[in-house]
Formats: sequence, structure tokens, C-alpha cells
Amino acid sequence: MIGDQVPGTGWRAQGASLFAGRLLVRPSVRPDESFLGYRLRVAFANGLSNPGWLECTDSRLPKTHGMARWCPHCLASADGYWHENWCSGPSACLTHQCWLAAVCRACQRRLRWKHVSFLNCSCGALLQEVAVDTFSSELLELVSSVSGSNAVALSVEERWQLARFLGALSEYGLRGKPLKKASRQKDNVEQTLVTTGASLIADQSACLELLDRLRVPQAAANNVPLLSEVFPQLLTMLRKQLSEAARNWMLNLLDAYVARSSRAGSTLLWDQKHAGSQADGTSRRRPRARKPAILAALSQTGATAPVRRTRSGRQRFVISDADLQDLRKRQRALVPLKAAATHAGMSVRRMQALTKAGLITSTGIRINIGSVDRLLGKIQVACDGDTPVFRDPITVAEALRLYVPIDTSAAFFDRLMSGAIRLVRKPEKVPTLRGIFADRSAVISVVNTPREEGASISVVEAACRLRVKQEVMYQLINKRLIRSRMGKLGRRAARVIDVDDLLTFTEQFLPLFKVAKAMGISAREAPGWAGRHGIEVVTGPSVDGGRQYWIRRQA
Repeated sequence: MIGDQVPGTGWRAQGASLFAGRLLVRPSVRPDESFLGYRLRVAFANGLSNPGWLECTDSRLPKTHGMARWCPHCLASADGYWHENWCSGPSACLTHQCWLAAVCRACQRRLRWKHVSFLNCSCGALLQEVAVDTFSSELLELVSSVSGSNAVALSVEERWQLARFLGALSEYGLRGKPLKKASRQKDNVEQTLVTTGASLIADQSACLELLDRLRVPQAAANNVPLLSEVFPQLLTMLRKQLSEAARNWMLNLLDAYVARSSRAGSTLLWDQKHAGSQADGTSRRRPRARKPAILAALSQTGATAPVRRTRSGRQRFVISDADLQDLRKRQRALVPLKAAATHAGMSVRRMQALTKAGLITSTGIRINIGSVDRLLGKIQVACDGDTPVFRDPITVAEALRLYVPIDTSAAFFDRLMSGAIRLVRKPEKVPTLRGIFADRSAVISVVNTPREEGASISVVEAACRLRVKQEVMYQLINKRLIRSRMGKLGRRAARVIDVDDLLTFTEQFLPLFKVAKAMGISAREAPGWAGRHGIEVVTGPSVDGGRQYWIRRQA
């Protein structure tokens, strides 16, 4: 580029000796001064009105055919000189945070070196008085040492280069060789590109939207495309046109874009060569999941994964490490039906009924144990910690086994979760149905439905209806006060009691403690009181240690 030092010339080391023997004043060379600018300063110091009179015999040094750019603020300073990076660097002065001037304000020409003296245009106008554009807010943030953008780890020059690259992509796209177009010497081209790129650097979502716009449509709908297919030549351009730090920033952006595309359902495949080793050169290989293992996990969970078919016809799953870990977690959460039923404390048939009702999720063969825990958690939340101990407590697991038909399971669990049945859970118990208690009578009242005449019930349910213990119920059956017979409850054989016989018994007999309580007599003195008054006690002390007595009703 114009103004670059030719390798091997070492003109700064020669310094004033370039023009020795012809000039009286030979100023020393500044470290970052351009050769053509030094030539102007030497001519100015010796009073030469035309710098073209100074000629150097070294043909490798820059010529005066190129365009000149300058910062008026730098030239206006006491020790002003023409900087090397005005020719070879960005078309901006980062010190004064403004764009370089290139046009004379008087003659409106775009100045070449042959039109410029040290501080004046050939038309006589002062170059220090040319008005320049200051940086926008986006550029001020870009060049700030405490930049709030995600490129703060880059140097200012690297951020500038990256902004110019992104701006060229946004303006010209990929197929138009953006940086080749951006390198043309046109007014405000770099200003437009860098300003656009600075706003992109500050907003990653805008960068991802830019990549969406640049993305080439996918050729095969059922085949996952490669990154190099949807962004042709982009990786090559990164390697050739950006520094290592700026290139790594772009690679991280592409990482984020690939991850976002996978979540959005438009998966990309990218085998990153730069991700194969760490900074210290050591390999960071990790064990890869084999294809049969992924197939088994997908089959068990019912999930799907994008597929890439190679040129040789091989099929390859496109699944990230995070997605694979999630897939394995979902696979571990699926357990056999019997194991899930044991975990919850209910039968297999009831588990199937809850699955059919949608309260528990499954894949058809296996149960999602997480959905079981969530169901138990909702029941646990409905538990009342302030509820006193029930008079006749029963666990929910036992209540399901004794009183709740399979076909009413979903409705019963809805009542449990809504709080229609008061529940108690001991703090030290894990949330299972075996550790949650309810009142037996409340459960019976909820699940009890009107029955037709002649219907049969189990001995256990008959005891619950009479609110006595099962031992008392069997004593009443043995004394033939209540008739029983062998029958079927569902699909199993059991001893049953006709509802009509149970109603007849309740019309003829009643518990002694109720009569004694109405008379103001304690339960302990009730048997003696009944004997003194000639009341027949049909069951006696042999039942439940004498704590249960039944008497015949008086007319």
C-alpha cells in the first residue's frame, strides 16, 4: 500500500541522509512518520515551495502518485507531522476520534501527494482547517478502552478490522467479494462499513440475523447441510483477511449461530478443526457415543435427531453434546411399568389408567419417572400440615387398593390434588402414596357411588360402612348376625356381603357406645349399665378386647 516501507530499505535508519548534501536543514525522523510525509516536512523546513524538487535516487521508496489523507487536528499540533498509519491504516484518527480528511475545502479536489505541501494544498488552502466528521456513538463505543461490546478483549485495531469486515458482509454479501469492493477508494466507503460493523459487534442478535440473511438456501430438505455449504467461502475469508484474535471472535459467533440453528430446527453440521486442541497444544478428545447407543436412546425416548448423509452414503447423526446429555437424561428417566408402579405405591393396572388419563407420561412401553414424581409432588403440596391426626387414618396407597375402582382413578387423583380430601404427610416421609394419610370415612364418602339393590360389597368395605374394625366385622359374620357368601369382586373371588343384608343389620342393631354416650355414661361402664337395664348385648368382651359392643334395638 502507498506509504508502506519497502522491506530492506530501512529509510528511517538513514533518516536525514536521504537528502544529505543538498539541504541545510535535515530534521530527524519520527518513529511513526511516513516517508512521503517526511519528504514534505523536509521541504517545508528548507523553505521549498514545491516538494517535488526533492528527489530520491532509491527507486524502491514510495512515489507521489497515491491519494493523501490526513487528520487536521494532528497537523495543527505544535509537533504535527504526517503519520504512517494515515496511509496504511484505517481512514480515521483514533487519537482525535474523527475520520481523516481527503478533500480540500477550497478547491474541492481529492488530493494526491503531488498536490500537497506540508500544511497547504497547492491551491493555498490550509489543511489544518478542513472540517472532518467525528465518530458516531457506535464507533466511540467500539474504540473505547472500556467497550461494552463482547469484543472488549480485542485491541482497538482488531475491533476496527472486525467492524470493517462485518460491515462489508452486511453491505455486499458473500458472493460479491466484500472486502475487495470495500478496498476501493470511494468517499465514505470505509466510514459506512465500519459504522455498520460497529453496531453489529455491539449486538450479537443482529450478527445472527445477518448470518440468517447471508445463508444460502438448503439444497436437500432431508439432509443436514455443512456450514461451508450455507456460507460459501466464509471460512476461507476469515482465515485470509482477519487477524487471529478477530478470527476467533467470528468463530465463536459461528458457534453461537450453529447452536441457535439447532434449537430452531434448521441444524447445521460443522466439524471445527480449531476446536480439536487446547491452547497448550494438548488434545481434548472426549468419548463419542456410538451410533447404536444413540439409536437405542432415540427409540426409547421417542425423540428424533437430524441426519447428515455423507457423499459415500453413510448416515451420520447431527447431535450436540448438550443434546446428547439431555437425551441420555431422558433415557434414564424412563423405567419399566412395574418399577414405576412400585415406586409410586400403586398397582400396574392403576398406573396404566393414570397414563391413559394423561396424568403420567409414557412412551408406550416405559414410564417417565419424572412425571410420576411430579404427580406425587402435586399431591404432597395439597397436604395440610396443620390437620390433626385422623380418628381412622389410612394411607392413600391402601385406600386405592381397598376402595377406589380402577376406572375412577383419574377422578380420585384430581380430588387429591385439588384438596377435596384432607391429607397429612409426615415430614420425614418421602413423597409416596405409602407415606400420605387420609381419613378413611372421607375416602369412602368420596368414592362411594349409589349401588343397585342386590349389589355385593367386600367384608372390608362393609366394615368401613359400619365404621368398625375388620375383627368386629368377622365376629358379626361368625355369630350369623350378618350373612356372607362367596362371590366375585371384579375378576377375583372373595367373600362378599349383600348391601341389603347390611342395611337390615343396621336397622336391628347399633353400637352400645352411642347409646351410652347419649345417656352420659362412659364406655367403660356401658356393659354393666346395659346388663342392669336388661339390654341384650349381642357381641361381648371377646371382640377387640371388650372395646366393641353391639346391642339389639328396642322398640
